[in-house]
Amino acid sequence: MSVFYAVAAACSFGTLAIAVTRGLRNNSLMTALLVSLPVGACVTGIFTLFDMPSQVSVRAVGIFVAAGIIGEGIGRTSFLAAVSRLGPSIATPIQTATYPALALLGGVVLFSESVTGWRILGAASIAGGIWALVGKESSSGAPSSGRWRKGWRWAYLLPVAGGIAFAASDLIRKQGVIETPHPAFGAVVGTVAMMVVWTVAVVSVPRIRAHVSFAHGWQWFLLAGLLAGFGVLSVFKALEAGDVSVVGPIIMAQPLVVVLLSALFLRGLEILTRRIVTGAVLTVLGVILVSLSSG
Repeated sequence: MSVFYAVAAACSFGTLAIAVTRGLRNNSLMTALLVSLPVGACVTGIFTLFDMPSQVSVRAVGIFVAAGIIGEGIGRTSFLAAVSRLGPSIATPIQTATYPALALLGGVVLFSESVTGWRILGAASIAGGIWALVGKESSSGAPSSGRWRKGWRWAYLLPVAGGIAFAASDLIRKQGVIETPHPAFGAVVGTVAMMVVWTVAVVSVPRIRAHVSFAHGWQWFLLAGLLAGFGVLSVFKALEAGDVSVVGPIIMAQPLVVVLLSALFLRGLEILTRRIVTGAVLTVLGVILVSLSSG
C-alpha cells in the first residue's frame, strides 16, 4: 500500500502544477492562493475529523503555525510564481531536486559524510538536469508559455526558494509531531494560519487586493486545492505504511508526471522541448540515486 500512496502523491502534485498553469492563464497568483488554500485545508480537515488528537499542546500549535507560514506561505507562493514564470515542466524538477541536493552538499561539507560512487553519479545527474533546464533554448522555441521578459533568469531562484521552504517546513513540523503525533492536524493548522495571513493582507493592502480577480479559468484553482490536500494526505499515508527509502524516490518522481501531462494538456501554453524532457528525466534520476544512497 505504501507504493500506491506514494504514486498517488506524485500524481497529485504533478497534476496540481498543470491545473495551476491553466488557471494562471487569465488569473493572478493571489487568486490562486486564495482559492486553493481553503480547498486544501477542507480536504485535510475532513480527514482530520476522523482522527482528532486527544490532547494538543500550545507549543505544538505554534510550531505547526510556523511550519505553515514557511511551507504554505513562502514555499507554495514561490512554487506557484515559478510555475507562472517558467512553466511547470521546468519549475517542478528544480524544486524537487533542491532538497536532496542541499542535503547531500550539507552532509559532505558539514558532517564529513562519505562520498560514494552512487552519490557522485546522482549529483552529476542532478547538475546535468538543472543545466539542461536553465540553459538557453534554440531559436525554435522558448521554454515557457510566452511570459518571458528581460531579466527573467532571476525566476529560477523561485523553485529553489520553494524547495528550501518546503524542506524547512517539514523539519519544523516534525518537531510539532513529536508532541502531537497527528501530521494531518498540523497541516490543517498551518494552512489555516496562512489563509488568515493572506486574508488580512488582501483586506488591508490595496495593492494586493487589486490583484485579486476571478476571470475565466479560476475554477482550475479549486482542482489545485483538492490535489494539494490529497497529495499531502497521500504523503503521510505513504510514510506511515512504508520506508522513506522506498516511497521517497517515488514521490520525487512527480516531474515525470508533469512532463507527461504537459505534453497532453498544455500544448498551447508551454513549449515542451527535448531539452526540457531530458532535464526533467536527469533530475529525477539524480534525486532517486541520492535518496537511495542516503538510505
